[in-house]
Amino acid sequence: MPEQGNNFAVQLLGANEERLAQLALHLVESVTQEFGLPPIPIQHQWPVSVVDVVRQFLVHVASDDVAGIRVHGSVFETLGIEASRGGLDMDVLAATIRHAVSLVQSQTHRAVLADRDEVDKEAVLELLQRVLLAGEAVVDAARHGYEIAELASEGDGELARQLAAELMSRGARAPELAQRLGWKPDGLVCAMIASPVSGAAIAGAVPGTPAYFSRTADVVIAIPLPREYLATSIRSRLEGIQCVVGPAVPLDEFCDSLALAQRVSDRDELPAHRPVFVDDELLALTCTSDPMAVEALRRKHFVGLDQLAPDVRAMLVETLHAWLRHWGHRPAIAADLHVHPQTVSGRLHRLRDLLADDLEDPTTRSELLVLLTAEGAA
Repeated sequence: MPEQGNNFAVQLLGANEERLAQLALHLVESVTQEFGLPPIPIQHQWPVSVVDVVRQFLVHVASDDVAGIRVHGSVFETLGIEASRGGLDMDVLAATIRHAVSLVQSQTHRAVLADRDEVDKEAVLELLQRVLLAGEAVVDAARHGYEIAELASEGDGELARQLAAELMSRGARAPELAQRLGWKPDGLVCAMIASPVSGAAIAGAVPGTPAYFSRTADVVIAIPLPREYLATSIRSRLEGIQCVVGPAVPLDEFCDSLALAQRVSDRDELPAHRPVFVDDELLALTCTSDPMAVEALRRKHFVGLDQLAPDVRAMLVETLHAWLRHWGHRPAIAADLHVHPQTVSGRLHRLRDLLADDLEDPTTRSELLVLLTAEGAA
């Protein structure tokens, strides 16, 4: 944005600080009349301090920090949390926010024109557009808070939050809090990463009472499991819910489960509407844990392959992978690739020419499988 637009925003914020209460009152009255809501005395500060919300909104606009509105723990997120607890529908809340933002935009436009004889029209337009973008960020933050409140309604919310915080910081009070939440003292725990909406669905689907910790873009959930169970034992309960599930570990290793879940969650190709279990991804995680070692394997084995045309390389790599998976059994390889066994033989002859090492050597086979697994997970 041009510097003049920023100057407008900062000057308007300073000039209108004393009028914030009046502006907030105007917004509350307009919203209640427009949407048929009961009158709310502004001094009651429900669901949060309206004056504080307006002030923080203008600060973010003035500092060109729209992204900061969505930060976890903001007053805008609290607005959504308290609106949910107060029974206000999220769609209605979003509509009221957009209505109030439209009024702020109009007030801003009038204030800019009133204070100056000549203005940079482009700067004014960009400032007004920034107000609208900030308004949508408020809606996003409030919606996140609304979803957090729905998750918190499951079980003992405050105790669940305390336990999750202790687990994530390796706190000494985790065993005590876990027992208070009804977890078995000799049980395991697995970390899950999900959206707040999915988190609420998870809380209603899994056994026991989960603990959770809300972050800016997602929720970390801790699920108790019996000591003899793997995390995959709850697969059927999570059908249709998008989330990443870490392995089941002792309480004091929760951060390790979360770290592995985060590595899987950071991948772009996660499927929608179903869970992904770290226990199903351990080979890929292991094979990609050391990029330098993977690159060394590539230089050792794939120099010839990497010089081929992309389509030819892809065909031979697919054949090599099938050969490794089926232990060299040509009929199974042919069925997997939907080609004739003689075609498989021809491709394998070419692979033997391109690969410097003996394909029958166990170490070579292991290295090739690691390399192909890392390439597929990249």
